Amino acid sequence: MNALTSEEMRTADLRTVEDVGIPPLVLMESAGRAVADIARDFVDDLDDDPVRIAIVAGPGNNGADALVAARNLMQLGFEPDVYLAAKAKDCNELCRTQLEIIEALGASVSVLREQSPEFFRSGLRSAALIIDGLLGTGTSGALREPYRAWVNEINIASRDVIAVDIPTGIDASSGMVPGPAVSADATVTMAAPKVGMLLYPAASYVGELWVAHIGIPPSILADVGGRYHVMAKQQFFYWLPHRSPLADKRTAGDVVIIGGSAQYAGAPVLTALGAQHAGAGYVTVACPAAAASAVGHHLLEQIVAPWPDTSDVETVVGALLEITRHAGTVVIGPGLGREETTQRIVRRFIEQTTRPLVVDADGLFAIAGHTDVLRGKKAVLTPHDGEFTRLLGEHSQDAIANRMKAADDFAALLDVTLLLKGPRSIIATKEASYVNLTGNELLATAGTGDVLSGMIAAVMAAGCSARQSAAIAAYWHGIAADYLLHENKHSIVASDIARSLQDALHWLNEREEDDDGYLTRVV
Repeated sequence: MNALTSEEMRTADLRTVEDVGIPPLVLMESAGRAVADIARDFVDDLDDDPVRIAIVAGPGNNGADALVAARNLMQLGFEPDVYLAAKAKDCNELCRTQLEIIEALGASVSVLREQSPEFFRSGLRSAALIIDGLLGTGTSGALREPYRAWVNEINIASRDVIAVDIPTGIDASSGMVPGPAVSADATVTMAAPKVGMLLYPAASYVGELWVAHIGIPPSILADVGGRYHVMAKQQFFYWLPHRSPLADKRTAGDVVIIGGSAQYAGAPVLTALGAQHAGAGYVTVACPAAAASAVGHHLLEQIVAPWPDTSDVETVVGALLEITRHAGTVVIGPGLGREETTQRIVRRFIEQTTRPLVVDADGLFAIAGHTDVLRGKKAVLTPHDGEFTRLLGEHSQDAIANRMKAADDFAALLDVTLLLKGPRSIIATKEASYVNLTGNELLATAGTGDVLSGMIAAVMAAGCSARQSAAIAAYWHGIAADYLLHENKHSIVASDIARSLQDALHWLNEREEDDDGYLTRVV
């Protein structure tokens, strides 16, 4: 599924109107009807008679969509109270047209600038539901008065809120929230998700996310929105590799993990479990001799290959190049430690190897300030925000404020795949980027990132591209956590994720999707 920036959405609207010939009023009619349908679901079980719905409408297209929703709700028997942000003469033409229609139908309309704060506050608190149609995707920056005050009133009313297209106050492209913003229980966005609403902190204001298919052709959405995507169930199963009936243990996926140390033997073990349970047919852990016994104690199906017990970098790198010469993918970093000699081994190995790479944990530490060693490599990097900040170096705090842009820029500069971990992980490449929507708080436990690295390696060793491998593994990793949450797990350990991967696939395949071709629930 494509995700669009605000500028891309504006282009899609314009092309639909000018190239295809669908009038804006037709698109608006579909948008308003979708909002009304979700609103009806919110209040259907209420016993209030009449059920009052407060609709807060801005002077632009977003407000016009909200007014169409008001009309549809009136036709369904509800009595919406409309609070308009501007006088009719200050609204755009589409909004004025919709305003004239609902006034002719006898709707209750109040202009907020002509009323006291107490009037608005009382109206919101007497409603069962609030629809936020103040501002749409074309706005950016912190809200100014009186919008700030109106948004605060919506939030403190403590009623269910549905946002039209996007909650007022969040940035549709970056995911930043520069000031007060409407905290919605559901958002009905038009045609495609907006990139910003998928990313935190903005994502915490969105609630349930529904996409309304309002008539913009999919070909236009694909053409104007080719950069950003949301990994969806259908895409996941289409990309997920399947073994050939003729496969053997190595052609199924040969993964080598360079990791472990005397202090951190568990990390490469978890990576090995992740790789094996995600489909790798042959997994080897190459580790320092001092860690081999501890690593081997925890592994049964995997091979342990100690590297030479020497501080000579070239000797160790030569041994690692030999161990990995047939590998489909090499994971480097889990549990290696940060000794200077180890860092030199990591950098030298990456320089010399021709194998596809997943660089994680202490491997990322070793290449901070030396990212040029990655040029020309087929590589996936898997930092969390702290590790990414170290990779970025100077001015990193300013850059990381916009995670999507920072990820895009970094991936493009080095021509690598970056999986920036965290709530709503980002998979960025030079050509395209994905936002992963699966996963939950159960993943906040040590070692889950190690499991993820093994999964990426398994998928890549099975023949997928670096971008596909990162996107597949991030989605599957999150689905395993969602499955465990569904199974009422209060907390987990990282190995639970690896061991639940196959059950999670069956659960996902059988789970019904909220998609009737007109409204699709994304989150």
